[in-house]
Amino acid sequence: MRRTAEYLGTLLASALALSTQAEDLITVYPAVSDGSRCVIEGRVVAVRQGTVPAANDRRRDNLRRNAGALFNRERKQWPVTVQLGEQRWSVQTDAEGYFSVSIDRLDALPPGWHVVTAATADASGLGELLIVPPGNVHGLISDVDDTIQITEVNDRSRLLANTFLKNALQRTVVPGVGGFYAELAARNELPSAAPIIYLSASPRQLHAGISQFIAHNQLPRGVLITKRITNDATSEPLLDQYAYKTAKLMQLLTLLPHVSFTLIGDDGESDPEIFAAIQRQYPNRVAAIWIRRVNPDTRRPRIEQQGDLSEQLRRFQ
Repeated sequence: MRRTAEYLGTLLASALALSTQAEDLITVYPAVSDGSRCVIEGRVVAVRQGTVPAANDRRRDNLRRNAGALFNRERKQWPVTVQLGEQRWSVQTDAEGYFSVSIDRLDALPPGWHVVTAATADASGLGELLIVPPGNVHGLISDVDDTIQITEVNDRSRLLANTFLKNALQRTVVPGVGGFYAELAARNELPSAAPIIYLSASPRQLHAGISQFIAHNQLPRGVLITKRITNDATSEPLLDQYAYKTAKLMQLLTLLPHVSFTLIGDDGESDPEIFAAIQRQYPNRVAAIWIRRVNPDTRRPRIEQQGDLSEQLRRFQ
């Protein structure tokens, strides 16, 4: 069997050769708010035409689709109309194809989920805004790779294969996470609007695939956050996951000041250390920390007061 890296290289060249056939795509990233303010972000790009993922797709087809998501052409200085409820805003994309709307008042919108629409002259896209009710005080922030989705980050070949050679319907969910997360959401007055956040270090170009994975495996509805990677100063850290996740966690604590969060991750990278630092800084805002043990190094230290996620998940398997 050919080495995974060599196989990826061959198929990647084939995928890029097909990237000339493109169509407009508008992505509206999900947002969350306590009802006082929010920021709606999105992106307009030209992407290679592709098919909808299927459970029987071949590796070659998956690679072409996944590579096409990474390599696209931004629509620069593109006029976009954003609508939330009865309000509309006219904005323009930046040099990376991104647009943003800052909303200071959400008084007219009730708690729960709301549709956000973004449109250009030729295309439209839908997103969601979650307004967390005042009585929903139990939140969840979950990592994605090797926490809800088996990615095998510690094995480079398997990581590449799981990321590029599979689609959202073929990737493996961690058994039991759906039940455990639903149990945590049920602690709130309105579980359907529970403040569930899926915090991923994957680039936004892969946002759609992760969102499809969450929906396909019937995990509780939540807000998916992915990393903005650009060629300018607005880019979030490409390799510094500690800085990226710490900044996002602090931002979420500020956005939802009435919520205490359960933090869930794995020890494949820096989740235990990041969560411990946040807990020290915000002791009254972290209800619990659960870590899935995936690191092959048996000497990897375990931080006190961080529970073993696998023990919790056995109740739902």
